[in-house]
Amino acid sequence: MNSTDASAHGLRAARQRGRRRTRLLLAAGAAVLAGVVVAGVAVTGAGAAPAELGTIDGTTVTRDELLFHMERVRPAIENEVLVETGSATVDWDARLGDTTAIDRLRAAALDELAADRVVFDLGHEHGLLPFTDFAGFEQALADTNTALAAQLGEGEVVYGLTSFRAQEFYGRLLSDVRTKLASAVSSGDDPLIDVSEAQVREAFEAHAEDWTLNASTYALTRIAVPLDSTTAEQFAARLATEGVDAVGSTGATVSASTLDGATGLLDGGSRTPDPRLVAEVATLPVGAFSSPVVEQGAHVVYRVDAVTVDRAAAFAAYASRIRAQLVNDALDALIAERVAAQDRQMDSNALHQLTMEDTH
Repeated sequence: MNSTDASAHGLRAARQRGRRRTRLLLAAGAAVLAGVVVAGVAVTGAGAAPAELGTIDGTTVTRDELLFHMERVRPAIENEVLVETGSATVDWDARLGDTTAIDRLRAAALDELAADRVVFDLGHEHGLLPFTDFAGFEQALADTNTALAAQLGEGEVVYGLTSFRAQEFYGRLLSDVRTKLASAVSSGDDPLIDVSEAQVREAFEAHAEDWTLNASTYALTRIAVPLDSTTAEQFAARLATEGVDAVGSTGATVSASTLDGATGLLDGGSRTPDPRLVAEVATLPVGAFSSPVVEQGAHVVYRVDAVTVDRAAAFAAYASRIRAQLVNDALDALIAERVAAQDRQMDSNALHQLTMEDTH
């Protein structure tokens, strides 16, 4: 098994362990911790009885909830359709193969709604918020805006927004819960998702291209000639055919130089090179020449003489980020598994009655 296979195998194992623990946790009826209270103004009209479009795992999906998600996914679907059709505007009722743009929008909104419910369910299970449904979100929004209004009315300083709109509040809440959930499911004595040191190391080794540059020091030879003595192309051609010694004996300045891959700086930070040079040097084998660049009134070419990689320092710097990515990947898999297991009972006729006008 190579390092990439090992990494994938380790991640699958983490996901499988997480799934088993999820089922055990649910079967045991573990108590939900007390959630933080988020607060705000209802999205729907006071006393309105929203139409029901169906259920997901027995919980009602309302017309207002799906319209809310249609608004959220509309920009992405709109762009997708514009690219696909090459049109300047979207005709939501026009056919796109076996469906229409509005059908695609409804389906995407329902998929997002279903996935977000899983995130909120998991967040509730781990004590990150006190609700799991759209009505709870609406109440949280109302409570938040009411609290902010009271603070302003009492002359208190409010940092940030003084009133939330539904979409921005939802986006912040979902992102916050998702971030905290990654930590909650991967910590404690018996975490839902358990990423081992070996898995982190495997991923580190399998994706060396992500960290090698920042862990490398390049020993270089700098060859420079005045700008007015030749063109960049002629200079590079002479180096390629005659070598450093030959051009050095005819007016070129040859000196030792060092590039720090972590900082992108030359010679202990005394000079800042062209960013294109840093990117190119990182791809060159020992003995190769860089493309000419202009530095300090001269055409300059660098030869790579040696590359030193500090793997220990790189692992220390990247391990936490790799672990976080593996946890997030496993969390995505857990969410996808729960979404796939959902029982959706939707009224297709009611769904098709939702129009673009309803989303405004």
